[in-house]
Amino acid sequence: MVSSNSSNQDRLQQLKAFDESKAGVKGIVDAGITKIPPIFVRPPADYAGEDQVSGKTTKTQFSIPVVDLADTAGRRAEVIDGVRRAAESVGFFQVVNHGIPKRVLEGMLEAARGFHELPREAKAEYYSRELMRKVKFGSNFDLYQSRFANWRDSLFCVMGPEPLDPQELPLVCRDTTMEYSDQVHKLGVTLFELLSEALGLKPDHLLELDCAKGHLILSHYYPPCPEPELTLGTTKHSDPDFLTILLQDHIGGLQVLCQNQWIDVPPVPGALVVNIGDLLQLISNDRFKSVEHQVLANLEGPRVSIACFFTLHLYPSTSAKGETQSAEYNRAQEVKSFDDTKAGVKGLVDAGIGKVPKIFIAPSNDHADFPTCQQPNLQIPVINLGGLYGDRHKEIVNEVRIASETWGFFQVVNHGVPLNVLEDMIQGVRRFNEQDLDVKKEFYSRDLKRTVRFNSNYDLYQSKAANWRDTLAFTKPTVDHEPQELPQVCREVALEYTNHVIELADQLFGLLSEALELKPDYLTREMECAKFYTCVCHYYPACPEPELTLGTSKHSDPAFLTILLQDEIGGLQVLHDNQWVNVDPISGGLVINIGDFLQAISNDRLKSVQHRVLTNRVGPRVSVAYFFKGETAAKSYGPIKELISDENPPLYKDFSIDEYHRKFFSQGLDEKSGLDQFKL
Repeated sequence: MVSSNSSNQDRLQQLKAFDESKAGVKGIVDAGITKIPPIFVRPPADYAGEDQVSGKTTKTQFSIPVVDLADTAGRRAEVIDGVRRAAESVGFFQVVNHGIPKRVLEGMLEAARGFHELPREAKAEYYSRELMRKVKFGSNFDLYQSRFANWRDSLFCVMGPEPLDPQELPLVCRDTTMEYSDQVHKLGVTLFELLSEALGLKPDHLLELDCAKGHLILSHYYPPCPEPELTLGTTKHSDPDFLTILLQDHIGGLQVLCQNQWIDVPPVPGALVVNIGDLLQLISNDRFKSVEHQVLANLEGPRVSIACFFTLHLYPSTSAKGETQSAEYNRAQEVKSFDDTKAGVKGLVDAGIGKVPKIFIAPSNDHADFPTCQQPNLQIPVINLGGLYGDRHKEIVNEVRIASETWGFFQVVNHGVPLNVLEDMIQGVRRFNEQDLDVKKEFYSRDLKRTVRFNSNYDLYQSKAANWRDTLAFTKPTVDHEPQELPQVCREVALEYTNHVIELADQLFGLLSEALELKPDYLTREMECAKFYTCVCHYYPACPEPELTLGTSKHSDPAFLTILLQDEIGGLQVLHDNQWVNVDPISGGLVINIGDFLQAISNDRLKSVQHRVLTNRVGPRVSVAYFFKGETAAKSYGPIKELISDENPPLYKDFSIDEYHRKFFSQGLDEKSGLDQFKL
């Protein structure tokens, strides 16, 4: 597990405040802002990635195809050919003479605008993040998961497969939405027939696959933006459906990624934009293309668009096969409810649950991505530090080098930390977690500026699944300047154990310096690798269904070095040679692992490897990890100059620890290594 940074908590607080206003982006604009709030600002990395595909509109004359649906019966072969070429080459096209009257199109745009411009109190009745609601208003369905919020509000209406009761729709747009829904669904049926024939199939083939059975309508409202260059109306994406039909007003802003260029899709009077979705690309075996698209923010506005998505899977429903994703639940609401208890995972266990709540259930591939090693004798190296300052010094340096280059993990014994201190530290963490909840709640926080805090899952709002674990964390400034802030129940032993760990870390960085053929104090004096640390004390309660969740998701550590104390229960696994190897506890042993920062500055000589913690029916399991992070603000890190040459060029660009943290803590723990963004 890892520590976190304060900007992530600030962002979470801003997101909650925006969400709880129930006023959306329009509410911000109505308040007269001249600068966009930080939660809407695109991160620099987003722009950097855009440069690879030109974030600018192409200067060529290329535009997406326009297909004329007039006299489809008499011109069928011509129309089918136009649809086929557009679906295969661009994935987008506009249709004219499609049969939906201009009156209905204009009425739908006005009705959507009418809803979004209602008083806040009227719209707030529809504001919801509950997945089971068929009609709801909100801003950014992925508000708590995205890297930045989009400059857009939306009215979400599920029109099928089960018919929507018109009374559920807002009065201001009720009749128009029902009429438009009926007309656009008929157009969808026509388009699926044409697409079937474009694939050389019977006209009703895609309809028999239920491609048009379910549809929903999203009415987007993009207020004018004071700084459109800093955000987006809609982030680049492809659509998770079979087909999308889009009605847009005159303002424009939609862009399609084609031939590594963003192509504007200018509004054509009376036209509708059609695009292939991911599901149709899949079932056509890549004959048809689902392509990325985005919507720019604009100084003008509001821009209004109406998207109709044809799919059975954007909304929970049932089928003849029984329950499908209809069993979906409001994950955001359940996560928040869990967080608000401030009781952590232990609170669930104390309540007597017999099933793991859904927010903890890991995707199936999280358990099955690599096999667990079945060779009991395959273990991470164990290094005896006895004789470190005697005749075994060179031998120990060599063992540390081999372990760090091949495994990235090793255990140390005879390290100088008394056994009674190790045992007392484990007991101290257990005492903290098992005291009265009211006492623990005083420390519960997601405010990353707090140097002592208790919570469950630092990435609770970003991860795919929560981990079965509670955590008490504290940092170096607490130990140095405010030790009284530590919980009284474990304060004394935490301070004593920390002193021993700092001394051990100094010894280990010396050994690692020598393993890299550098001066013994190079990593501590020149690189300041031990200048800052965070301690996280994990408590893993017994789990009723350990096969469904994880104690800690797979990850590598955002640190130079980690020193881990674990109790006798076990569960830690290291990924080695594409298999998970158990790290069995050794009495009196400490687990050491190389972190991402040390891999980077050693230019990949030393390895930071992925690891995870399994849950167990036996428990609680307790572990204590110290992450040594170096100078987090001012210093820049990159491959050590003494380790690079013409034959061994640098593999990473320079970066700051804060820069790394911004990326790492913006996503769930089980995402890709944060080192990837700094590779040359």
